[in-house]
Amino acid sequence: MQARLDFPPYALWETRAGSGSPVALIHGLSGSSRWWSRNVDALAASHLVAAVDLTGFGRNRRYAVLPEIPPSFREVAALLARWLETFGEPVHVIGHSMGGQLAIRVAAERPDLVRSLILVNSAGMPFRVDPRPHVRTLPRPPYGGPGIARVLVPDFLRAGPASVAVAGTRVILGDMRPMMHAIRAPVLLVWGEGDPIVPLYYGEAMQREIAGSRLVVIPQAAHVAMWDAPEEFNRLALSFLEEVESRVAAEEEPAFNWGLAGWTAGIAHRQAGRRRDIVLVHGLGMSSAYFIHLAHALFDAGWNPIAPDLPGFGESINARSGDPAEHARLLASWADQLAIKDAVWLGHSIGCNTVAHLRTLRPDLVRESVMVGPLWSRNRYAPWRLLAMLALDGLREPLALYRYVLAAYWRTGLARWWTTWCRFLADIPTPPPPGVYIAGERDPIPDRTCVAITHVPGAHACTFSHGREVAEAIGERVRPG
Repeated sequence: MQARLDFPPYALWETRAGSGSPVALIHGLSGSSRWWSRNVDALAASHLVAAVDLTGFGRNRRYAVLPEIPPSFREVAALLARWLETFGEPVHVIGHSMGGQLAIRVAAERPDLVRSLILVNSAGMPFRVDPRPHVRTLPRPPYGGPGIARVLVPDFLRAGPASVAVAGTRVILGDMRPMMHAIRAPVLLVWGEGDPIVPLYYGEAMQREIAGSRLVVIPQAAHVAMWDAPEEFNRLALSFLEEVESRVAAEEEPAFNWGLAGWTAGIAHRQAGRRRDIVLVHGLGMSSAYFIHLAHALFDAGWNPIAPDLPGFGESINARSGDPAEHARLLASWADQLAIKDAVWLGHSIGCNTVAHLRTLRPDLVRESVMVGPLWSRNRYAPWRLLAMLALDGLREPLALYRYVLAAYWRTGLARWWTTWCRFLADIPTPPPPGVYIAGERDPIPDRTCVAITHVPGAHACTFSHGREVAEAIGERVRPG
């Protein structure tokens, strides 16, 4: 059975067969679910098997002239995690080549979703500047017959050279060894002995990096081992899955990941962990992506942060500009649907105003409010002063921030940015509400005559430049619920 699965703003195509404990198949670079066509029936005899077409590949791409750049591997791994969540139980994950590299990331970041891992001629080890391991296998005869070319060529053309080139560069430059060390699921490495693309040398190195992993070499196979020697591959895979299912595995806590984790009522969100005990609300024109350093620091300190993209911003639905009261109402509805209660809410910049309105509207949702870089001011010329100070602050921020600023502002657009700013102006002269106030020492925007502020290093975007210090300041005043 084939079906399109929507995980806004992305989509996946899935082929399912069989019943039983779930097995997820993730294809490699320029591939599709068709690369598993010699394996699905054998695995489906005792398992529910689902083969996916990744974003930018397979049925997710039509033949097109214009290039389409696939999302980052961080985003794709988060998308795969959302897909695995639909199975309702931990999943056996089998990844080939690039799909193996993605599977390693998912297994490290979301061990609660991965029951076992089979990596087939997997990427993920740093490639050496040495062609000899690749050249040694070239004189070997091709395996598996010519049928793979009838699958490979159309899949390559459908993905397009831009998509393949960008993803291929990420594969070559990817070094997954830190994540390999974090894998706790049982791991089987399957390698085609004659692989000229990811030679056996890399499989042997990967086995040394992944604790407890096992390496099996298939003599009559090259890079696409599951196609070249399907009977042997199916036997190895089924034997390993049966062995894993005879064990009792303890539930693992997920590792940090800040890719898109969900899309509810038109609002996209990122989250780390499952408890959702602190909610991060972004500033004007931005999205939840730039909270990555603060979220990581909070996660390491025991929090489970979640951060929505307000409608009209980031990856959420397009929407007209709203004021802080309207944003608060939208977030209240979103929080209800995700069962968020009694959480700490952190606002940054204009996000502070939204959090303040939410605390008044729904005190059951907000246990404590944290305001970072607040805008409230007694200055009669506050709107113009704030704009001038915002321009000054731009000179004090690290260049790395602008990767997030430019992408977010391009998505927001000048008109929505300006009209949202205008709708927030009426809120600036109101008295600041109770809460924990934090700002960067070099932040020129907050009016320090309005409220007592705890200072941390950095400027207005201290949540990005000094996330750990902001997290420590929060931890000194507020504890996880």
